Order: sequence, then structure tokens, then C-alpha cells
Amino acid sequence: MASERPPRQVWRPYGCDPLPSAEDALALPLRAFPSWCVRIVCGRCGEERVINEAHAPWRAMRLVYILRRMRHHDCGGLPAYVELLSSIEGVSSRPVRRIVLREG
Repeated sequence: MASERPPRQVWRPYGCDPLPSAEDALALPLRAFPSWCVRIVCGRCGEERVINEAHAPWRAMRLVYILRRMRHHDCGGLPAYVELLSSIEGVSSRPVRRIVLREG
């Protein structure tokens, strides 16, 4: 995976560039969204997790593959709701940009 080419375009957490659609975002690696957060809600127990792109060990993988393989470590549930967030609400003074990848 380390030998893969970097994405052609990246979406920074700031700015006003038009965001890709959910289908387009799923085809991209997570590193195409530097410093964004992935918010995941478990479909079985409802627990919410937020993971920053910079700390994700699987940042070179395409988002569609990440979501196919993802399971909640406590209950084994699949992700029911997944979105990319440019920042966490209430933490940043900038408006939060979001791309909803999966609605359950």
C-alpha cells in the first residue's frame, strides 16, 4: 500500500471547494482528506467513534474497503452511519463540512 500514488486531489478541512459526492469519496483513499475525522456509529449497539485521518493506520486504503471490513470491537456490529467531518462541532470556530458516506 505504501507504493500507491498519492491522490490527484485532496480536500482540506478548510476552504470552500466543492466536496465530492459520497460515491466519489468512497472510491478515494482516506488520505485524500487530510486532517478530516471519520465519525462511525455502530448499527448494533449505537456507540459512536470519531477517528482522525492522521491517526488512522489504514489511511492509504480506499474508504469503500475500510467500511466493508470494519466491525465494532465490543459487539461486532457493522457501521450503520458513517460520515467524514472537517472538524468536530463546538471545537473549531470554522464551519463543519461533512460528507455522509453511509446512512443506516
